[in-house]
Amino acid sequence: MLETLQIDNIALIEKLEISFCKGLNILSGETGAGKSIIIDSLNFVLGARADKTLISYGKDTAKVSAFFDISDSKRTKELLDEFEIDYDGEELVLQRVMTDEGRNTCRINGQKVTLAMLKEIALTLADIYGQHEATGLLSDENHIVILDKYAKTALLKPLEEQKSLYEERNKIKKELERYGSLSDVEKKTDMLRFELDEIEKADLKEGEEEELIALRRKINNSRSITDALSAAKNLLDGDSDGGALIAVSSAKSQLSSVEEYDKRYSEIIERLDSAKIELKDIAETVEGFLEESEYNPYEAERVEQRLALVRTLKRKYGSDITEILSYADKIREELDFYDDAEYNIEKLSSSLKKAEENLIENSLKIHAIRAEYAKKLSSNVCSQLKELGMNNATFYVDVTCDEHNAGPEGADSVLFMFSANAGQPAKALSKVISGGELSRFMLAVKNIISDVDGIQTMVFDEIDTGISGKIAQVVAEKLYNISTGKQVLAVTHLPQLASMADAHYLISKSTTDGKTSTDVSMLDGEQTLKEIARLLGGSEYGVHALPHAKEMKEYSDNYKKK
Repeated sequence: MLETLQIDNIALIEKLEISFCKGLNILSGETGAGKSIIIDSLNFVLGARADKTLISYGKDTAKVSAFFDISDSKRTKELLDEFEIDYDGEELVLQRVMTDEGRNTCRINGQKVTLAMLKEIALTLADIYGQHEATGLLSDENHIVILDKYAKTALLKPLEEQKSLYEERNKIKKELERYGSLSDVEKKTDMLRFELDEIEKADLKEGEEEELIALRRKINNSRSITDALSAAKNLLDGDSDGGALIAVSSAKSQLSSVEEYDKRYSEIIERLDSAKIELKDIAETVEGFLEESEYNPYEAERVEQRLALVRTLKRKYGSDITEILSYADKIREELDFYDDAEYNIEKLSSSLKKAEENLIENSLKIHAIRAEYAKKLSSNVCSQLKELGMNNATFYVDVTCDEHNAGPEGADSVLFMFSANAGQPAKALSKVISGGELSRFMLAVKNIISDVDGIQTMVFDEIDTGISGKIAQVVAEKLYNISTGKQVLAVTHLPQLASMADAHYLISKSTTDGKTSTDVSMLDGEQTLKEIARLLGGSEYGVHALPHAKEMKEYSDNYKKK
């Protein structure tokens, strides 16, 4: 239930707070006073599309907060848990802020959420119905939704079973499609074996490509390497006086001749011996490298061929050797999957046939329930339409079943058929119903299904346009009937509806210092009578209007007592 609506900088409202009551809340006022601003603000905080023109002139942000009592809103609490939004106690606060740059910020209980999350939560809290929303009844795809709401309890388990059966059928179908026909399997496995054989014959190793590239670079630079190694070898053990080993030997001989004069010379001689051994080992190693560095055309050809093979496999199976080897593993898994394909296809085909039979059987069960409730809904709507002055109207719910096209919601198509005049055949509702008839039709439907949709707050925005006299009284009574089970907010010009109010709010417009603003005030008993008198078309102090308003209020009070 909507407890409080706080509005900041929306159109002509700078700052406003309205507290609503249980039952029937009526909003009335002169044309242009700003009744639509209240509904627009509520729509805004519930997630409806809005643009920056909603922001008050001269302001850079607009904000609306709505406080709801969710003590009886089971679905709301389930969604809050699903979205991991904290809620303490039974109050829920929705808030939406929009800047003049068009940016939106949405919060639920102070926690930032997406607009989509806000809208989904809001759908469990309130429904707003106006002349534009009534056109939703003209959309054929909404007819099955309305019928299913009406038959909610009876369809709950069958529809859950339908979704489960549909998912199971699709799972089997998808697995069977993966096999294809036996000829498809044979072609696929032949191709997979060819690919795997090509990869396995290559006998690739992780890091091999990098090693081959390095080896090719070495081979291509073998002349430079040979020259450098030869020069190094000559410098180490060359026959000339410039060889490092000869130089070390000469240094040792010179120091040995004076060794007896200083023990420290002996230490240097030992170090020269070690250096000589190390230099000799280095020279031998360089000599070994030199022998290896000779250009080998056969090795060069082997490296080029190996690299060409790697490049070919990369074009086919992966960007590098790791991916190629990973692809080979996947091929092995696929080949394992195709083992015993004939047996598995036969088994899956049998399972699919059974799953489709179960799906069709459950679809027919759903169809029978829908057909049963379609008759009840047709009868109830016709009764409601007669009470709303459409005595010659014909209405029925047409439910057709295409059992071979079963989906998660069953196999039914639902269409509302309507005729406003006697002797005229019923046709699709969207083709024949007028605007005035549509408002009454919507009220008839909402009056019937209001007890089963689970939403605690319903808002009716001037759906009584074009209605007067006896029908106006019937509309007032029907809206009051709805309000006995849930909260109703109704913007109206009808005195009959205003007289039914449990709480009456007057929307007015005033100008101060050249600035126009919209205000809302809750009326007391005497003020309510004056507003009803104004709605009757007479001065609130008129000779006839005020007594008539009192009569209407007394009638409404007596009706409510019943």
